[in-house]
Amino acid sequence: MGILLMFENADGENVLETFLEEILPYMIVVKNGKIITINSDASRLFGYDRNKLIGMELLELIHPRDRRTYLIEEEEVKGNKNKNIVWQARGIRQDHSIFPLEIHGMMKLFHGIHLFLITEVADLTERQQIEKADKQIEERFRTVFNYAAAGIALIDINGRFLEANYSFCDILGYTESELAELRFHGILHPDHLDDHLDNTTRLLIAEIPWYEMESRFIHKSGHVVWGLLNTTVVRDDHNKPLYYIVQFQDITTKKEAEELIRKSDKLMAVGQLAAGVAHEVRNPLTVLKGFTQMLRTTDKKNESYYQLMLSEVDRIESIIGEFLMLAKPQEVEFKMNDIGVILSNIIILMETNAVISNVQIISNLGNEQMYLECDENQIKQALANILQNAIEAMPQGGQIIVTVEQLDADHLIIGISDQGCGISEDRIARLGEPFYSSKEKGTGLGLMISYQIIEKHNGRVRVNSKLNEGTTFEIILPLHQDAEPPALPDQTGL
Repeated sequence: MGILLMFENADGENVLETFLEEILPYMIVVKNGKIITINSDASRLFGYDRNKLIGMELLELIHPRDRRTYLIEEEEVKGNKNKNIVWQARGIRQDHSIFPLEIHGMMKLFHGIHLFLITEVADLTERQQIEKADKQIEERFRTVFNYAAAGIALIDINGRFLEANYSFCDILGYTESELAELRFHGILHPDHLDDHLDNTTRLLIAEIPWYEMESRFIHKSGHVVWGLLNTTVVRDDHNKPLYYIVQFQDITTKKEAEELIRKSDKLMAVGQLAAGVAHEVRNPLTVLKGFTQMLRTTDKKNESYYQLMLSEVDRIESIIGEFLMLAKPQEVEFKMNDIGVILSNIIILMETNAVISNVQIISNLGNEQMYLECDENQIKQALANILQNAIEAMPQGGQIIVTVEQLDADHLIIGISDQGCGISEDRIARLGEPFYSSKEKGTGLGLMISYQIIEKHNGRVRVNSKLNEGTTFEIILPLHQDAEPPALPDQTGL
C-alpha cells in the first residue's frame, strides 16, 4: 500500500529531508501540491513508473468530481490536529482507468511545517465486488423469503416475532407490524401449546435438530387455521440459540377434505348397515310388538312393564325409520313455500312434547311473508329434529326462541335458541356425524339427516353454544336454489 505525506511550507525543504531520513523514509511527499517522492507500492497502485510521478500534482491522481471533497477534508484535518481522516474517492491510473480507493491520513506539525500524513491508500475494487456480490445474495434471499409460497417467520427465543414473510401474514390475517406486537403462543390454539413448548425445549437443549407438527392457529378474524409447522433453531459460533425459523404451510383445505372423507366413509357404512339391518329387524320387531300388546290386554297387573316395553319398541322403530331414510334418500322436490307457515306448523306439532318437558316455545316470525324454494316436508323434518334436540337439552324446562329474518337479498336465516346445558367446542365440530350424540340414548342420526337435508338445499348450519347457558342453531338457506351458498367465515359445525 502507498503512504502519502503532504505539507504546505515552501521553506521547509531541508527540514522535510531530515524528516524523511530519520522517521518516514518510504512516503510519498507532496510539496505545494506536487509529489516530491513516492515509494514503489504507491507507484504500482496508480500504474506509473515511479520517476514519472515526481513533480506531478497529487490531485491529478484523483477523479475531478472527488477533488473538492479531498480539499475540504484536508482543511478540516489542518484545523483539528487530533482528527484522522478516512476518505473514499475514485483514483485515476496512467491508462485513464478509474478505480475506487480509500485514503487514511492524519495531520502532523514538524518544525513549524504542517505535514499531512496519509498512512494508507487501498484499492477497493475487490472489496466492492465482494460487497456487491454479498448485497446481491442478500437481495435474492430477501426475495425468496418474502415471496415464498410457505409462510416463514423468524421468532426470538422468548417467542416474539422478528420478521414474517408475506405468506405468513396472509395466512393468519396479520400485518408484520401487528405480529411484532404478539408472541407466537398468542396465535397458537391452546390445545397445541403444551406440545409446542415441549418441542421448543428439546430444540434449545439440542436434543432434536428440528420438529414438525400439525397445529391449529387463531386467525386475526377469530376462525381456526390448520398449519403444518416446521421449526428449527439458529445458533451462534458458541452454540448459543439466537432465534427460531418457523415454516408454516396452510393445510386447512387438506384437513377439511380429510374430515369430509371420514364423514363420507361413515355415511357409506351407515347406509350399508341401514339397508342390511332395517328389514331384518323390522319383521321380528313387529312380532314382539304384537305379542306385547296382546299380553297387555290380558295381564293388567304388569301394565307398567308392558307400557315400557312398547315404548322401547317404538324407539327401535323410530331408529329403523332413520336407517331406512339413510339407505334410501328421498328425492328433493323444490317448490315456493311460505317459511312462516312452515315454522308455525312445526311449532304446533312440537308443542305437545314441549309442554310435557315444561318447555315454552316462543316464535318471532316477523310480519312479512318470506317465500323459500324448498321441499316442504324435508325442511319440516330437518327443523323438527333440531327443535326436538332443543327440547331434550332442557330436562328442567326453559324457553326456546324461534326466529326467521332475511339475511340479504338472496338468503334467510332461521334461529333456534335454547337455554339448555350447551355443547363444548370440540363436540360442535362433530355434530351431524352418524352415531355421535350428546344425549344418553341418542344415535346422532336425526341431526345428521337434518344436516343432509340442509346441504341438499344449498344451505349452511352455524352453531353457537356456551356450556350451562344454551345453544343456538342458525340455519341459513338461499331463497332461490340458483343463488350462491352463503359464505360463513366464522361458522362452526357444517
